Amino acid sequence: MTSASEPGNGQREDAVGDSRRYVESGLAVLGLDAGADEIAVIEAVDAIYGPSLEALLAEGFDGIPHEPGADMSKPPRTDDER
Repeated sequence: MTSASEPGNGQREDAVGDSRRYVESGLAVLGLDAGADEIAVIEAVDAIYGPSLEALLAEGFDGIPHEPGADMSKPPRTDDER
């Protein structure tokens, strides 16, 4: 076990095991294998960006109509510019 997943780092011990199993099973579905250091990096990235991504996904942007003919290399157009 790496220091990122050792008990006493602020995470519950069972949460650490659950997180590690989740990551390992996801990688296994893709046919990938990761060592302890690689899994620690995945967990660190999730700890940094996870809460912001969860908040963004919770916003529910499903009701917002897409921009027809959107060009991702340019900023969004207003209704008047369409």
